[in-house]
Amino acid sequence: GLVVYDLEGRQVQDLRVGRLNNVDVRDGFRLGQRQVDLAVASNRDRNSLHLFAIDPANGRLEDIGQIATPLADIYGLCLFKDRQGAIHAIANDKDGSFLQYRLDGRSGKPEGELVRHFKVNSQPEGCVADDRRERLFIGEEDVAVWTLGAAANAPTTLEKVIGVGEVVHDDIEGLALYHGERADYLVISSQGNDSYVVLDATAPYAVRGAFRIGLNAVRGIDGASETDGLEVTSANLGGPWQQGLLVVQDGRKRMPEGTQNYKYLSWAAVADALGLE
Repeated sequence: GLVVYDLEGRQVQDLRVGRLNNVDVRDGFRLGQRQVDLAVASNRDRNSLHLFAIDPANGRLEDIGQIATPLADIYGLCLFKDRQGAIHAIANDKDGSFLQYRLDGRSGKPEGELVRHFKVNSQPEGCVADDRRERLFIGEEDVAVWTLGAAANAPTTLEKVIGVGEVVHDDIEGLALYHGERADYLVISSQGNDSYVVLDATAPYAVRGAFRIGLNAVRGIDGASETDGLEVTSANLGGPWQQGLLVVQDGRKRMPEGTQNYKYLSWAAVADALGLE
């Protein structure tokens, strides 16, 4: 399903709508006569794009429908908003295939037009789009992070950002972009060594450092490890999140032992540790 939490970690909503794998959000989607914010997830039960309208007043989600895809095993997904304001969903399959759909909700029901497809040689998952520069970053789990143009008519030639090696350890999992006032950063989940790698989000994609998330003994919060998905925002969310917030999935829950959960980390802590602008 899809679960919604507030900034205190309290559950707001739990939508039992199937095996959803990746989710991304964008604002400014026209749905009939309404302007809504949009969340889209990859639904592995139906190999579909599953769309939800977000109420900006309270953050609650409304299921607005699904768009079928021909993928046999839909997996990763991210969104891209082009310079004309159209929102695209880029979904991938475990066989390496990527399909890019331009989303349209003007009829009141979401529809998707397939505008592009490309492929990597082995299993991908995480991806993230830089709307400002119209760039797409994709993770091929055991190989590398690649980049290419995000526009529907852009060439599909892949450029290597960073390969699996001394800094990034397979599997490459979640990817996210932090848009700062003076610099933009790409954050990578390096699952193989339970760390997070930060690069410049522009060529030549210099590595700014790596870090791990340790335990907070005072508050009884364990660290984070075996991370699949992550997300980051530079928005001022108030309190400890004034410079932004990083959220990571924690695959091994300790203190006490339990099922996987998510950890919140102040971006200020990341910036201080790595000396970021």
